[in-house]
Amino acid sequence: MKQLLQFTDNKTYFGVDIHRYGVKVNDLEKLPFFDMFVKYHEDKIFLTNGEDQYVPVIDWESFCYDYVMHGNYRDIG
Repeated sequence: MKQLLQFTDNKTYFGVDIHRYGVKVNDLEKLPFFDMFVKYHEDKIFLTNGEDQYVPVIDWESFCYDYVMHGNYRDIG
């Protein structure tokens, strides 16, 4: 079976870079479905290193799995 998604080192879904603290919110803002992600993530934490905001990788990948891979969006709130 052909692998559908191929990951490289320090990259996650849609080629978003993985940093020490997670994925940068600035990188996610460039994606066309960022507003949907913000609604999905509104009750979760953001990490910061004093300069940039980050989203934990597990939260980003959970959103991608639920929304993109299955077409499901758990409307929280």
